[in-house]
Amino acid sequence: MPQIAIDDEVSLWYDEFPGHGMPVLSSAASFESGGYPEILARPPLARPVYQIQARGWGRSTHLAADPVDGWLDTWADDVCRVADRLGIEKFIYTGVSHGGGIGWHLGRRHPERLAALISVVGAPHDRAGGTASSAGRAAVIAGRTDAEVVRRQFEILAGHTDDPQRAAAREHMYRRVAENFAAQTEEEARINQGKPFPEAVTDQQLADVLAAIRVPVLILGALRDGVISPTASLRAAVSVPGSKTVLWEDEGHMIAGESPARLAREAALFLAELDGTAEPRDGAVSEAYRP
Repeated sequence: MPQIAIDDEVSLWYDEFPGHGMPVLSSAASFESGGYPEILARPPLARPVYQIQARGWGRSTHLAADPVDGWLDTWADDVCRVADRLGIEKFIYTGVSHGGGIGWHLGRRHPERLAALISVVGAPHDRAGGTASSAGRAAVIAGRTDAEVVRRQFEILAGHTDDPQRAAAREHMYRRVAENFAAQTEEEARINQGKPFPEAVTDQQLADVLAAIRVPVLILGALRDGVISPTASLRAAVSVPGSKTVLWEDEGHMIAGESPARLAREAALFLAELDGTAEPRDGAVSEAYRP
């Protein structure tokens, strides 16, 4: 995981996975080894993938105060800064949860850089409760050293499951995330990026912001998600011109760790459709509906 200086004060860590074709960039606080989006570098997609650890976290530069432009806009700009340093003019961006929020801000601030946006459980939140902070994140910030506080929040995020094997795996996940939160520095622990597009204070204003996004968008959502409601995913689906949306009833907010192959298959199909290498649309139309 090399480090790259984006200015005189900030350096970001990133992982690079070789591939061919249009590169895929992603940014988040951290990434699971072997998970999504890393697997997009494997066949059949086999794209070059760059996973960027967002400023403020881990081995990237930490900040003592919130950035002037806000976390999501700053993180979005950082993705472009890393791309500039790597000589990448245009790229596919995919992000999970707050990483998806980074992607939506990229779509607004830097649409010329995006070949496509793939948002995973990252549709901009409902405006209920305001936009200045994330309630779940605020609870974890306040009680990050209490394993039960962290567990309760992640149980909400994950949503209910009827699968005993998944439930057992979540027990390990809850212990791991509690340990990770307890180990965070004070600078990391205080980060609360809030909801995407905080200037939109009503759901209709948010829909208007989304309607102005003009890049190819794939929205991957989970109907058991405890933070991104089905309404939020559907709002994005009907607001973003030309977007495609896939929703899983049996998945929650942890889908990127629990079912990464599902996400990768949909990403591969979406990009094949954009590239023109998927089966043509007319090929799937019944003879009865052809003129």
